[in-house]
Amino acid sequence: MAQRSNPRRTPDRDRSTLTHKIGYALLHPGRVAPYLRRATRDTWLRLRHPDHVGYYRAVMAGDTRRDPEAAVGSRSHERWLALGQMQFDYLVEHGLAPEHRMLDIGCGNLRGGWRFIDYLAPGHYYGIDISPDILIAAKRTLTERRLQDKLPHLTLTGDLTLDFLPDDHFDVVHAHSVFSHSPPHVIEECLAHVGRVLTEKGFFDFTFDRTEGTEHQVLHEDFYYRAETLLSLARGHGLYARLMDDWEERPHGQSKIRVSRSALPGEAV
Repeated sequence: MAQRSNPRRTPDRDRSTLTHKIGYALLHPGRVAPYLRRATRDTWLRLRHPDHVGYYRAVMAGDTRRDPEAAVGSRSHERWLALGQMQFDYLVEHGLAPEHRMLDIGCGNLRGGWRFIDYLAPGHYYGIDISPDILIAAKRTLTERRLQDKLPHLTLTGDLTLDFLPDDHFDVVHAHSVFSHSPPHVIEECLAHVGRVLTEKGFFDFTFDRTEGTEHQVLHEDFYYRAETLLSLARGHGLYARLMDDWEERPHGQSKIRVSRSALPGEAV
């Protein structure tokens, strides 16, 4: 499948190289001190939490204490609202209906989730996250938006095996800015199990930080993958997979892949 680069993403830049770090520091001297604090935290947390879930749960605990909206990657409240609206609009345009059941992996503090909860039938939204701190923030969002009567499920998880969820249940599974913070074994764990909880006509959308050069990571928080790597990984688990080109035009900065148990009507794979 032909894949085009998006110039907004500078996809060939390896942000882990010393050359990039020096160049970035020269262009943005004010960001050097915050990066050094982040690198120090990364070293300390990796020593305390050798497993990635434990490590990232600790990252989220610190970030959420400072600002729950910034913890999920929003520089301002306006950006938090805009990114949530973007997620919601895209899935509705792609067929999400009020009667559907939705699983939101890495639901965070309901940046997009509160809109899905409001739109879906009561009890049809299921949000999971590895961070208890961000789920407490999610409950605050739920209360502020007065959505208690929609009875959403908000559940803490320690992995992505999805073993506590029923077979053939969800019409839409969604993971926004989750795989951009996940090493390969976490992504593979999810792709190995997500097909079981999807309905026959359901789909799983996930975003990721895309590179067309060398795959790399920055500290242990940000991971950059080639699209073909993730497409092949999904197909290796018996899933249909395609890069969603229409998402590329939106001002988000990540790419999106859709996987399903079978070929979806009108979609080439």
